[in-house]
Amino acid sequence: MKILTISFFDDNFGDMLIRICFDRLLTVAMKNLGYSDGDYVIDNMHIKEIDEEKIASADLILFSGGAMFGFNNLGSFDAIDAITAIAEKKGIPVVFSSLGINNMHADEESGARLNAILTRKCVRAMSVRESVDAFTPFTEGCGFEVVSVCDPAVWTKHIYRNEIMEIKRAKKRRTVGLNVVRGGLFKANGKKWTLDDEAAYFKGLVKLFDEKGIDYRFFTNGSVLDNNSMAYIAKQIGVSDDKLISPDSTREVVRAIAGFDTVLAIRMHSAIISYALDIPSLDIVWNEKIPYFYKNIGYPDRALEMEFCTPEVVLRMTQDLLDDRGFKADESYLMSLYDFLYKTLGTILKKPANSAYSFADVSHLMSMQESGITDDVTDYRTKIRRGRYCYQTLFSSDMERRAQIRSLKKEVKEMKKLADEYKEKYEELAAQTEEDRKKLFRINHFFPVRVYHKLFKRKKK
Repeated sequence: MKILTISFFDDNFGDMLIRICFDRLLTVAMKNLGYSDGDYVIDNMHIKEIDEEKIASADLILFSGGAMFGFNNLGSFDAIDAITAIAEKKGIPVVFSSLGINNMHADEESGARLNAILTRKCVRAMSVRESVDAFTPFTEGCGFEVVSVCDPAVWTKHIYRNEIMEIKRAKKRRTVGLNVVRGGLFKANGKKWTLDDEAAYFKGLVKLFDEKGIDYRFFTNGSVLDNNSMAYIAKQIGVSDDKLISPDSTREVVRAIAGFDTVLAIRMHSAIISYALDIPSLDIVWNEKIPYFYKNIGYPDRALEMEFCTPEVVLRMTQDLLDDRGFKADESYLMSLYDFLYKTLGTILKKPANSAYSFADVSHLMSMQESGITDDVTDYRTKIRRGRYCYQTLFSSDMERRAQIRSLKKEVKEMKKLADEYKEKYEELAAQTEEDRKKLFRINHFFPVRVYHKLFKRKKK
């Protein structure tokens, strides 16, 4: 059996963590259903790199989660349409799992198109990680119940268990993690914050932390653009390089967060990973998915609206978070996704219902599938490709600007030549005008005298 999972492949490693955790959870569910390792193979596909042959040869397709739906800047809507169209033609079952909200505001045409996708016969089940109600307008006629589950990344601790324990044993002092993102993230989500606003916020916060003796580290989720923003902010506010963490893999993001006692997140998966590692966090609300996550885990007050996000308020909240020593992820919340996968796969694959694994069973089997070198290689390749894309984009922009400069220089040269010609013509005309002026002066000066003399002679006669 060929199972194809579809997700984002990005250097924002929160997206990569969704795939890593989902595939392992899927493996546990298949074992629970009585399948052995040789009975099936799990393959992956980047949602934006459609491989029609890979799709058509699959026996089952699962979208592993994240902000895939919605009318946003991620541009995955057309890809989902194309993938499910192939699945519909080939009769391949499709499951949407842990779908995230991302600007779910649709006009009539877009909403109808989304409903047309979800009502295809191939779509057999759907779960969402934030709000069922947000998807309700688009699910009429689907024929299945949309259920609420967690993000796959809440299982992070059980996949990186040994490394997390190693980091925690090596800790020497309490530290706060400050998550940095690119300034354009806010604008892309309709917020007025700029990169300079973000820098001003961190400058004020760092000043207060230094006064209170609170240790901190800046970190990103790995994105090249986020890393660039962090370097810019650090230079603006005078933070040394030893306080900056720029991860190059999912593993490094997890290791970074494991070293904190609390996290001031901006990227949602910084908060999700923190939750998975039993580390309290707060997050700035730049997207509607943020407050939904904190509501679902029982801490709605830790989603901070941007207008209240001042250094003084965040300092007080940080001190409260550092005092929250009993924070722990809810096992039933983690199991919501596993239960969905187990029941859905059992129905689609027509397997007799066995006794579902307990949390202890699932967590143990997840820890037996620790992230390895294959995941790291995928991360590094993704990072290199993203870096190359950013470089190529800048290179192309630079070449276009160079061409514009050459064109403008040519125009300037031609205009200078034309200006010289006009100057020469002007000088000729000026000289001619001066000569004409002199003639006019002579005429005006001597003509009246001659006329007077003529009149005087006539009168004398």
